[in-house]
Amino acid sequence: MSLGNALLGLLNYNPMTGYDLKKIFDHPMGFFWVAQMSQIYRELNKLEKKELVKSEVEPQEKRPDRKVYQLTKEGKKTFLDWLNKFPDQLSETSRSRFLMRIFFSSRIKLEELAFEIKRYKKEKEERLEYLNKVEQWIKDYTREEKYKEDAFCWSLIVKKEYKSSAAGIEWADECLKFIEQKQEKSKQQ
Repeated sequence: MSLGNALLGLLNYNPMTGYDLKKIFDHPMGFFWVAQMSQIYRELNKLEKKELVKSEVEPQEKRPDRKVYQLTKEGKKTFLDWLNKFPDQLSETSRSRFLMRIFFSSRIKLEELAFEIKRYKKEKEERLEYLNKVEQWIKDYTREEKYKEDAFCWSLIVKKEYKSSAAGIEWADECLKFIEQKQEKSKQQ
């Protein structure tokens, strides 16, 4: 129930609409968790059936009514129980279509492999630019006293992602250097 727990956590701050929640998933959480609008509403419905959240329709003039969700007492308890139980294994296993292709890349031209690694590097550089925006968002929130402790924790996640993206760029640079050396050796033979 990870998406559900994320929703409970966000609603722990303030009551929000599904649209408000989607905006937070897009930015600033987009670098570590992605959720589609349909997934969010589906999960909110499940949480409401379990009485972990409740909703209220707020009429609006000149706009469609908005459905605002808020955490129930049981929802807050469920969220805090989840938060206090970190998993035994903290590093998540992953499936990388990119690394799988590199694994088998002896079957393609080195130029093509270099092209794909350059694309990967560019994505990591764009990720760093995005993280700069997230960092600014965090700084904006630290102006509000009630978010100071949260902002501290948010910045820890950003620091981890900075390191991960920087390591990805370093790895790509090394790979490109190895490819270039291999190409030079091939020309000499």
